[in-house]
Amino acid sequence: MLSIDRNKVSTVFLGLLVPLLLLITMEVVGTTEILPSQIIVPPHRIYALLLDMLSTGELFGHLRCSVVRVLSGFAIGAGAGFLLGVLMALVPRLQRALTPLLISFNQVPLFGWVPFLMILFGIDEQFKIVFVSLAAFFPMLLNTFEGIHGVPIVYLEVARAFEFNNGKLMRKVLFPAALPSIFTGIKLSLGFSWMSVIGAELIAASEGVGFMIVWGRQLFQMDIVYVGIITVGTVGYVMFRGLEVLESSLMKWHRKNV
Repeated sequence: MLSIDRNKVSTVFLGLLVPLLLLITMEVVGTTEILPSQIIVPPHRIYALLLDMLSTGELFGHLRCSVVRVLSGFAIGAGAGFLLGVLMALVPRLQRALTPLLISFNQVPLFGWVPFLMILFGIDEQFKIVFVSLAAFFPMLLNTFEGIHGVPIVYLEVARAFEFNNGKLMRKVLFPAALPSIFTGIKLSLGFSWMSVIGAELIAASEGVGFMIVWGRQLFQMDIVYVGIITVGTVGYVMFRGLEVLESSLMKWHRKNV
């Protein structure tokens, strides 16, 4: 006999219930035209367009451009944030020197940097990648710094008792203890990277999921806009779940000791 976890079944059911009710409502409202079709498109039309764009490869082409930009910007921004976070946690003088400047920069909304970045890089690929890098930088920096800086003193005292050198201290003590916070930074940085690349493509692009959404609006074809929105949400959800699976596999030791 197979055992069924009722809590898991209930969670899955509730998670599917709200989207299902939303689709039914959209179908009824869109089909009866209670609201104009320029606002609410029946899901069956969105589904038909989604299949068409998948079969022609058009959606994959836009998605590939967006994903490449995200991965490039994330690698640069999160990598720089991680390195600077480690240095600031290990060198107090560097932390005191940079903290006021970094706090000031972090208070500027991401889109507040757009005019400055456009002047420096124009509206080509460099602008989009730098924009994504900026979105990924601060979450990774802050969480890396907090993770390493917050390592309990008792861990450091044990490391000193065993006469760990700096390299061994980092590998055996600091990074393992800070890994949960660092992984939080990775998840936040990747999430912000994905959202920011769509924003950059909404501003200036000739391809990408964000461009597809703008293009649909300009043509007054809301079904294209909805396909773009669904794509953004689906990819973001897959990224989040994928990182959760990776996190749980890498940090089993941490969960066992919580």
